[in-house]
Amino acid sequence: MRKILLLTVCCILVCSLSGCIVFRRGSSNEFRSDKELADEMIENIIECAEKEDAKALAGLFSQYAGDSTLNLTEQAEDFIDFFQGQCKSWKGNASSHEKSEYGKTIWRELRGHYSVITDEAQYKIAYIYIPFHREEPDKAGLTAIEITTEETFNKEWFLWSLDKKPGIYVREDREEMDSEQRLITPEELIQAAGLTKEQYRGIDLEQFIEDFVITEEDVDTLNIPLLLEEYEPDRKGGLFDVSYLLEDDIENRMSDFTENVYAIAFMENKNTSTECVYYDLLDRKRYQTSDAYLFDNLYQTQGGYYADGQKIAEALDKYGVFSWESETDEEEITDPQYMVLAVEYEDGTVFRVKVSGLLSQVLPDEYDEVREMLLLGENSGS
Repeated sequence: MRKILLLTVCCILVCSLSGCIVFRRGSSNEFRSDKELADEMIENIIECAEKEDAKALAGLFSQYAGDSTLNLTEQAEDFIDFFQGQCKSWKGNASSHEKSEYGKTIWRELRGHYSVITDEAQYKIAYIYIPFHREEPDKAGLTAIEITTEETFNKEWFLWSLDKKPGIYVREDREEMDSEQRLITPEELIQAAGLTKEQYRGIDLEQFIEDFVITEEDVDTLNIPLLLEEYEPDRKGGLFDVSYLLEDDIENRMSDFTENVYAIAFMENKNTSTECVYYDLLDRKRYQTSDAYLFDNLYQTQGGYYADGQKIAEALDKYGVFSWESETDEEEITDPQYMVLAVEYEDGTVFRVKVSGLLSQVLPDEYDEVREMLLLGENSGS
């Protein structure tokens, strides 16, 4: 007993002397709150930067992200070089979504967005973090981090890049961004990554490069063979980019509303809050997020197993969705509200209902039940 106690004390002393960060991942995070997990992560990131510990910063990432990014520690060093001073204050929050089955959490994802003020500068830091993944534990941890200055963040052209691929992004100004924007060609990718024909057999490399936004510089930072191994080429009309479902006008369908349904997409922007969900009935997967990036970045979104997509389609018919009008309210409002619901069929046709204005006034009473069913993935059967 004394030996165990002595060993425990020694471990505590070693950790305190080395200044190491205790980072919990896996099942221990299942029942912790989003706020606790999100705030703990930004504190860990800041602590790594202040202590100039690139190895510890890279250690916050998941095994999957580490395997996908060849020089994660070097990227962490760039992050630390960019982050100047000691933290005086930070504030922010995180959106979250998760998959659960019968009350048991399968995975959870947090998307943090924080303002950090040091004694030398003001920064914006965003991250994607999976604190818990029961089915694929190697994905538990950070997926991506991005840092920029408050000044750059407030520029009109600024958009976060961390959805593109795993790793660490340091954004300084637009000139640097534009210089890195040219995508590599398939021939350049094959040569630079030393790919064999077997590694990219059957894959549209142009689409692969576009999906992952691969530049010449990225070849040295990404594990291209691993990404190719897990890459699924577009099956039909853009598996990873389904933004086309939200475009164009409504296409009338006279019959067979629930037969041969391929996918269902729903997006609502209401009171500055966005909700998105996409049902892939062919692969029996369901994707959900509180950000519209879902519709053109499915490869970066965790798709949960979902077997009841056809029942959802049948329920839409029962709720009369296919008879809803697509006219919009002409009333001028200060806080715009917008909704689009799309159903795609195997023959490529798409049925859409699009509404803007005060949704509570424009849409029928059944809308609340349809919205709840789509976002929760549950059909009451009514």
